[in-house]
Amino acid sequence: IARLCHTQGRIGVCVGEAGLGKTVSVKKYIKQHMDAILIESDFGYTAKALLKEIHRRLGLSDKGSAYELMNEVVNKLLIIDEAENLAYRALEIARRIHDKTGIGVLLVGRNILLQNLTGKNYQYDQLYSRVEYPKVLDKLPLQDVIKILESVGQNPDLAETYLYFSGGNTRKLEHLISHSISVAKRNGKAEVDNAVIRKTSELLMA
Repeated sequence: IARLCHTQGRIGVCVGEAGLGKTVSVKKYIKQHMDAILIESDFGYTAKALLKEIHRRLGLSDKGSAYELMNEVVNKLLIIDEAENLAYRALEIARRIHDKTGIGVLLVGRNILLQNLTGKNYQYDQLYSRVEYPKVLDKLPLQDVIKILESVGQNPDLAETYLYFSGGNTRKLEHLISHSISVAKRNGKAEVDNAVIRKTSELLMA
């Protein structure tokens, strides 16, 4: 989605609950594409604060003009992480930058971001109607768990067990894998098995 927004100059929205790897993914994209700008928003981020942060990331003065900003962002991708923290006026600023420059914008956050974009009574249609690439992230699919296990040298045959006890949450899966390896070693096991994963999940929940 980030690449589509970047190359096509579109607005995308990617939402999902905490721990699915959204922030890790956009930071990886930023490293791979130096012409992308990542803004990590905080609670209470106003439209003015957002503009100042964009100016700062572009190396412009906080007091830089709108004209300077528009010139600097052409052909770039603006990614705003934790965009659910933005007030509606700040979200509108992102849309206006897109409309005036044609750059891609990717808004990333928790599921409530979709409601913030549309409004409780769908009063913000002008903003949400610009979204071309919406994506709601669910739990990790089994094939992703297999790839993660292979990347850290673990038995991919354990993927279904890891998926079940992590609930498909990337962050929980990461903890479960690392702690399962430690538990196996402490108990003199050569490698992790299903019993170790089950016991480790009980320890982590406790």
